[in-house]
Order: sequence, then C-alpha cells, then structure tokens
Amino acid sequence: MKTTLLHIAFLLLTVSTFGQTQLLKDYDFNNGGYYILGTFSESDKNSLRDSIGEFYTDDIAILNKFKKDWTFKKPGKMYACGYHYNVFVCRQGQILESFSINLNCEEIVTDKGYFYFDPNLLRQFYGKLKKPHNQRHSFTTIQEARQFRTSILNDTTLIMTPEPLWTEYEGSFRFTYKCKEGTKDCLDEDEKIFKSIEAEIKKKYPDEKFILENVGGSWTTIELEITCNKSLSDNFDLYYRDKEGYFGKWKPFDLTLRTYWTTKRK
Repeated sequence: MKTTLLHIAFLLLTVSTFGQTQLLKDYDFNNGGYYILGTFSESDKNSLRDSIGEFYTDDIAILNKFKKDWTFKKPGKMYACGYHYNVFVCRQGQILESFSINLNCEEIVTDKGYFYFDPNLLRQFYGKLKKPHNQRHSFTTIQEARQFRTSILNDTTLIMTPEPLWTEYEGSFRFTYKCKEGTKDCLDEDEKIFKSIEAEIKKKYPDEKFILENVGGSWTTIELEITCNKSLSDNFDLYYRDKEGYFGKWKPFDLTLRTYWTTKRK
C-alpha cells in the first residue's frame, strides 16, 4: 500500500498530540470578559512566586498565550506537596475552573489529572501580569452576606468572588448511624448504607435541600455530616445525634468572603 505524504503528516500529528491535555481549550478568550487569576496558597518558599506575586490578566493576547502553552502530556508524580498558587479562570466574577500549582515539585493539579509543570510556563509571563486587589468582608447575618455577594456580580471591576456554601445553606451538623445489632457491616457496606440514609432523609424531609458526606466511622458506626438549613437541623430525629457535643450541635457558617478586584476599593 502506497503511503502518501499527507498520510505520514497525519500520523505524525496524531503521535504528537495523543494524550495531550490543553487545559483552557474550551474557552474562547476572544469574546472578552475573561480573567486568569493567581492567588497564593500555603507552601514552602519559592523565588518565582515571590517575584511574580499574586496576579491576574484580562489581556486577550496573554490569555491566548496561556491557552496555547498550558498544554500537558507528562504525568505528575503526585508528590505530597503544598501549593504555591491557586489559579482560577473567571468570568463575570464567577469561577469557571481552577488549578493548583507547586513550583518546587513542578506539578499542576487539575480536574483532568496531575501533570508535570515546567515553572518556565509561568516565568514567561513575568512583567506582563497585573496585580489584583483583594478584600475581606464580614457579615452579621446570612441575608446580608447573600445580598452583598449578589450585588457585586455585575461590577465590571470584580475579578472573582468565591461561591461559599452559605449562598445555598445555613450551616451543618453531624450525626451517627449505628449498624444493626449483631452485624458488622458498616465498613463493608458503607456505600450502600450511605445511599439508604440519603434516601431516607429525602423521604422524611422532602422540602429540605442538603449535602450529605461520610466523614468516618468504624465496623459498627458511620459518622455523617449534613450541610443544610437550620430548619432541617431543628427537626432532625432520624438517627443518633449528640446535640450538646461539638460535632452534633448546629454550626452556622462563618459569614466571611474574600473578593478580588482590578482596582482598590474603599
């Protein structure tokens, strides 16, 4: 069979691109309104982080440079490292996607996996990025917190505001599921039991929204945390709960918010 130059070129392209992950391929930055924001995360000292600092860009050319160059193929080694940066893709104040980077371990962590990260992929932007202004807000009521967050979403100087759980829920508490007497099925059947508990809560409290999480246990018990509104906490009586204990009592959310802006706010 005769091999054409076009066929050879196709094979080379397939080999060169197979297995590559272009993190930002789904974003059309040419439409405008996008930001890439880099904020500090706790980790060991790094001179590149010290020199660049926290950063953002809304420059379309630079955003497209990020898009082109932040393409990864080599897997990361999944080191037990902290992270120097959390990097967010944002639009209209909302987080669309985020990554975590450790510059010393040379690793980027994404929803698509762990990849080797050459620090030069960030170093090349030195001097081309802008400095964001961050502000911490505290609120006395959840209504005040929600109203403030909603009010800033259309502000053109807003880069990013997180979406805390208090935008949907009021707090959380924990309770204990005890396995049937004479059995030791909690560890072996935890996933099945979890689904059963979740279904039972939905059935008894159909008007309540909640998030249920397995937070530990033993052969005979499962500890669960439920994020919800206080009305569900007040009426909850399905399983054992130490309402006076640290974990069992109702814990309202800390009503704080950190926002990032292109200009300094008063």
